[in-house]
Amino acid sequence: MARLALFGIAVIILILVARAIFPEKKPSAEQEPTEMVMDPNNGVYIPKSEAIKKTVNGKEYFFSSEQSAEEFIKKQTTP
Repeated sequence: MARLALFGIAVIILILVARAIFPEKKPSAEQEPTEMVMDPNNGVYIPKSEAIKKTVNGKEYFFSSEQSAEEFIKKQTTP
């Protein structure tokens, strides 16, 4: 009976040590949400922090690439 109690105590100690060495990660639900914006040229959604911002005819647009921005601007200026 004493051996079983000592085994139980050893297991509990091992669990506590493992939790101290490898702490639990925070659930992804607690992370800040990323604001997404749509590229008006191709409809792709991208994180706002990674988007290329351009002002066209006084309005701000967000693009996924410089090429997409150039294509959009060309479409806006062509009659």
